[in-house]
Amino acid sequence: MDSVRIVTDSTAALPKSWLNAHNVAAVPLLVTIESEIYKESVEITNRDFYARLRKLKELPTTSQPSSGDFLTTYKRLLEEGAKTIISIHISTGISGTVNSASTASGMVEDPDADIVVIDSKQTGPALGFIVKEAVALAEEGKSKDEILNRIYRIMDSMRTLFVVNDLMFLHKGGRLSGAQAIIGSLLQIKPILHFIREDGRIEVLEQVRTERKALKRITDLMINEGGGDRLPTNIAIAYADNIEKAKKVADSLEKEFPGIGAEPVEIGPIIGTHVGPGLIGFQFYYD
Repeated sequence: MDSVRIVTDSTAALPKSWLNAHNVAAVPLLVTIESEIYKESVEITNRDFYARLRKLKELPTTSQPSSGDFLTTYKRLLEEGAKTIISIHISTGISGTVNSASTASGMVEDPDADIVVIDSKQTGPALGFIVKEAVALAEEGKSKDEILNRIYRIMDSMRTLFVVNDLMFLHKGGRLSGAQAIIGSLLQIKPILHFIREDGRIEVLEQVRTERKALKRITDLMINEGGGDRLPTNIAIAYADNIEKAKKVADSLEKEFPGIGAEPVEIGPIIGTHVGPGLIGFQFYYD
């Protein structure tokens, strides 16, 4: 079996077929809907989740996997012959998943086990990009240090910029005051949000009137990030139950920047709980 194995979590939005093909373990986070607990991507689909979310009076809650979930995964990979496990997860700025993974790594009794837990400071397709790069290098037979050096460089370059459709989801999730949400909705203010590079928290970057202007501003910020004359190495259009809009954004980018290759990728219940249906985000990095 592969000596270096990669672990991630369900918020990376990676297809099951890809995970299986590359022997990647994705530990699911949990979403609670009307007192029922579901494992993301395992016990509830995106379609079922968003259909229910639109009708709920009370917002679902989310939680990280237990340390026991990670311990089971790590033990299985070690038994399969892994010498090193690189475990890459959702930002500690919005989830306790890294803490659970770190606790589990300390519970492994094998003294030769080499487990590295990484806070990606991201989630969604951005996390997926990091995982894919790590897997590609592992499959090429690269060493642990070579893999870590590469993914840390990607993490330093990774950017997430997004707008949401309904500010009240951010308010209910504790990320926006009630007054800000109400006034913002009335004035059609669309905050551009981002992950802070230092600690992976989500904060408002700029305030823009209307979604159209916000997306134009995000496009400008993306191009500026590359120095004004380069396209991102990889870019995903993150969306939440609005595939047609995501396709239009991707098509528009392709017309403006031929070869950019923006891929629509839907976020699941964990992030969807806090941003609500209608999110559009750009997640990208430059080499």
